[in-house]
Amino acid sequence: SSRFAQVWLLASLSPARMVDSDSQQSVDASDTNGGSAGAVPSKRARVSGRRAASGRELLREASSGRGVSAGTGSVCKLFVKKVPAHFADPWRKHSQQSSTGTGFLVQGRWIVTNAHVVHRAVSVLVRATSGAPIKYNARVVSIGFPCDLALLAVEDSFWNGKESLQLSRELPSLDDNVTCIGFPVGGENISVTRGVVSRIDVNHDGLFRIQIDAAINPGNSGGPVLGGNGRVVGVAASHLKHATNIGYIIPTAVLEQFLSCADLPNGYRGVASLGIGRVQTLESPALRRRLGLPEGFTGGVRVPVVWPLGPAAGKLEVDDVLLSIDGVEVGQDATVPLRNNERIHFLHLITRQLAGTDRAKVRVCRHGIEKEVEIDLMPERWLVPRIDGYDAAPEYAVVGGLVFVPLSQPWAEPKSNDKVARALILQHWGTALTEEGRQIVILSKVLAHPCNFGFQNLGTSVVETFNGHRVHNLAGLVEMVSRCTEGDYVFELTRTGGDGKELVVLDCNACLAAEPEIMAQHLIAAPAMVRFNGEGEPRPPEYENIL
Repeated sequence: SSRFAQVWLLASLSPARMVDSDSQQSVDASDTNGGSAGAVPSKRARVSGRRAASGRELLREASSGRGVSAGTGSVCKLFVKKVPAHFADPWRKHSQQSSTGTGFLVQGRWIVTNAHVVHRAVSVLVRATSGAPIKYNARVVSIGFPCDLALLAVEDSFWNGKESLQLSRELPSLDDNVTCIGFPVGGENISVTRGVVSRIDVNHDGLFRIQIDAAINPGNSGGPVLGGNGRVVGVAASHLKHATNIGYIIPTAVLEQFLSCADLPNGYRGVASLGIGRVQTLESPALRRRLGLPEGFTGGVRVPVVWPLGPAAGKLEVDDVLLSIDGVEVGQDATVPLRNNERIHFLHLITRQLAGTDRAKVRVCRHGIEKEVEIDLMPERWLVPRIDGYDAAPEYAVVGGLVFVPLSQPWAEPKSNDKVARALILQHWGTALTEEGRQIVILSKVLAHPCNFGFQNLGTSVVETFNGHRVHNLAGLVEMVSRCTEGDYVFELTRTGGDGKELVVLDCNACLAAEPEIMAQHLIAAPAMVRFNGEGEPRPPEYENIL
């Protein structure tokens, strides 16, 4: 699509955006080649090898009967109208936006694209490259925000004379030729760009991703990436901003996992996790000795935390050493073998399985004694929601002109220059949910009115208590306020940076009298919209006295 999904926090933490710090290290050529200059192939030899490899790819494509040219007939252009949520003023939405994206046909029944292409869409039209240039209405039948994939369904007449693309079951090798097909900016017709596989890695959630050097531009999102045999090896997803020829595609292994959930009652539930946080590598001999590891064993990583609501709660403990997962030994640098001369982060062994369905056999060392446990894999649950439509929603409550919202990543994204918002996100980023329904409720802004005089310049701060009672989540705050019909509203707010607390006192009767005027001034339909079970879209509370 013309808008690419970006992770604001990762972007703000690293000037190179999503590039890992380890990848910035230079490597001495003498170390990689054993110090022998003769071991380095000449430029002519490398070019000849590349040409020979390209020739073999073209021969395979020609003999397959369905190459890149035939694959373009299974690609379609998406015309999307969307109305994004407005987390800064959650009672309203952004203006309607237009964007385009790419999709492709699979299994004779679905159109695959990226989740960010059709998120918050109110209209999706599909135009195929083969057949009459007719636009068909499509509907989103399944969407997976963590893996950035979506499935669309179109009426039966659309499929007449159309052929689906075949998915490759093999992970492409480094330096394999790939072809991106889509409708990027710069023209109206279909576009084809070629490149090679540059790197195979995992993203911050541990999901497989493939880096390629073929151009991926706005509009390419959701398009197929074909291998030399004309089969799909991935789905175009994003490119690295402020970098050259660095694009990322979603491998077919992740796509097939998503497709397998299309007919399940609960659909795609998210990325599988053990619930043990970011493990600690064990490269230090002293630390390995401290944890009771035998001298001859060189693998293993330390468990730093076990989330109380995570799948490993009661089965793993802090300071356990993770030795293997499903029989695959975990190296001391947290990697496992992938293929010849290739290793990848061990989270791949977890995320390749289905959350809520599969389980993992984990062997650990605890106080020098080895044991094996089975853990039912579940999605990660964060204290600060990260994705709009998945674990975050535009909730709010307006009390005497004070606007309260749950702290979330989508709320903070447009506030990249707000130091307080950045500090709040950084303080709680990566913290797992510790209590069911728990939210960090913050004062987002103040809608000025005589009833809140003296507090109209308050900035972003965390709400600790209301009338002396701890605030567990936004729905709980709304309930407590609705039950207070006389006296004062007393809010205790924590200042960012540990600089004490702020006390806000509003007259209850004055706030209730001012509510209709405040609602009318700012075109607010309801004084509160909350989620009581943490799922679905926010809705008005059903109390007798609302605020």
